[in-house]
Amino acid sequence: MSRKTRTFVYAAGAFAIMLLMIVLMAWQQGVDPFHPRTRMYWLAAVVTALYLSLRGAVFVERLQFRRSKRQERVDTPSRLSKNIDDRMAARKARVEAARARQNSDEQA
Repeated sequence: MSRKTRTFVYAAGAFAIMLLMIVLMAWQQGVDPFHPRTRMYWLAAVVTALYLSLRGAVFVERLQFRRSKRQERVDTPSRLSKNIDDRMAARKARVEAARARQNSDEQA
């Protein structure tokens, strides 16, 4: 499933839950949300629910995307790791990359 599709599914689910909450709240209070005097207030609540569901879906999808990217990068050593072996492996990789750049610059 693509990121946009996943975001849309999350937003649709959150919006449906929020609409259900709005309708249940109106029912609990005994208010007709379609009455001309209160219609705009309930419409504002629906628009707010739409905005919040979209923002929440984008936020959750970004968190999941970052988490999946972080798991993919676990194999590469980091110079910020607490493990000395990872730091040394990262240093060796940087030194080798610098030597390769230097050799390519000298040959050019």
